[in-house]
Formats: sequence, C-alpha cells, structure tokens
Amino acid sequence: MKDRFPDYDIHLQRLIDAFARSDKIKKVTVARGNTYIMSDEICCIRKGIFSVYMNQGERLLSYGEGQAIIGLTNFYSEPVHFYIKPGQTSTLFTLTTEEARQIIKTENLSQSIGYILANNTNAFFQMYEKVISPNNYTFIRLMLMDLDQATDAIKASVTVASYIIKRSGLSRSYVMLVLSELRKGGYINMNDGKLTSITSLPERF
Repeated sequence: MKDRFPDYDIHLQRLIDAFARSDKIKKVTVARGNTYIMSDEICCIRKGIFSVYMNQGERLLSYGEGQAIIGLTNFYSEPVHFYIKPGQTSTLFTLTTEEARQIIKTENLSQSIGYILANNTNAFFQMYEKVISPNNYTFIRLMLMDLDQATDAIKASVTVASYIIKRSGLSRSYVMLVLSELRKGGYINMNDGKLTSITSLPERF
C-alpha cells in the first residue's frame, strides 16, 4: 500500500506478532485460485500477493502485497463480509474478534489499532475518490495510474484489462477498446497483457 502513515509498519508488526503468540490462532491454507470468506474474525497475512473482494457483486476492492491485517473494523461494527484470494498458495492466520480484542487489551495495543485503522481509512478515501469519476474513461485512466504505482510483483500478477474490469464493472469490450487505442497512441506499454509503463495519458478519450 502506498502513502502509508509514518510508523505504520512498526504498529502493524506489533499487532501481528501479538496475535501470532496466541495459542488460539488458527492456520488456514488457501490454494492459489481459491478464496477465503471472511466473517466475524481477524485475519493476518504474513507475505505474498492477495486480492480482496466484496461478497456482494464480487467487486474487486484492492490488491495487496506483504503483511496485512484484515477485519479490524469487526471490533466496532457488524462484520463486513468480503473474501480474500491469494496470488499463490498461502497460509492465513485467523483469530476470533473476541480473542483479538482480549490480546489488544492485555498487551495495551490500542494505539497500534488506531494507527492501522486510520491508515486504512485514508486508503479507503483514496479508493473512493477513484470510483466517483465523472465518466468511464476517467475511471480507466485513474485505474491505470493506480496500477502503475503498484509494486512490480502486483503488476506482474494481473493483466491490465482484468484489473480494470474487476475494479470498475465496465464491459470488457469497452475496456479493451480503450486499452487498444492507448497502446496505438503510444500512451501505455504492455507486455502479454500486463502494464510495463505509462508514457502519458490523455485527459479525454
């Protein structure tokens, strides 16, 4: 995730280490291509590339890489249902919300929770800003810029068309048309359907 708050990684590591020490943590292996449906629990991811989808409509929310904790909002509200799809066979570590809450209280980790939630809220607003674009091309342009800023590992794991279609719900034919024209104009460079670089992007299509 880009634009993380200062000391974000320190607070994330504190939480993951504290959860990992619990004798109630469960390990769940999810094969590549399969999904893990989240409910009223906390999920820790230690490494790898993964995508997060909303259950309703199967809309792609985001891609992530490396360590992450998912489900912290369950502390304060009804569970938000979504699912995780790892980019390769991965082991997830899960705890019940109640057990995680007890660990946070015992080890005085409330500040770390606040840090992670504030950072995630900031990322959510950045994502929301992208999805309220005034027209379809503007959305595609924003998604291309978003993907261009992702790590090389994430860019290598997904085709440009798939990334845009799953995030936007736009038709495949329209997305492919726009990408084709952008390539012809020399605005973007792709290899085997994957984004390699952006030269520039026109404001309008």
